[in-house]
Amino acid sequence: MNPNMGRSSIFAVVGAYLTYLAYEFIRDMVNGVPTSMAPALTIVFAVLFAGIGITLLVFAWIFWRKGRVDQDRNPVDLEAQEEGAKSEEDASGK
Repeated sequence: MNPNMGRSSIFAVVGAYLTYLAYEFIRDMVNGVPTSMAPALTIVFAVLFAGIGITLLVFAWIFWRKGRVDQDRNPVDLEAQEEGAKSEEDASGK
């Protein structure tokens, strides 16, 4: 597996979660749900979380595209990799 693909998945999950938290902050403030945080602080954190979340989603997309391009340029023969791993295990285990 290309390391960029794993990295893009992690960035996408974290970015989506932070964006969701920003949405929750704004939704609760608009609906008048009482919180222990001052409204100004809620807005600051919502903007901060939304900015970081969207940035991580953009980076996830960039890493995903880079991984796809690298994979298209250098196709990996998975069977050859598996056979190489098995022969290394046989050589070290016996």
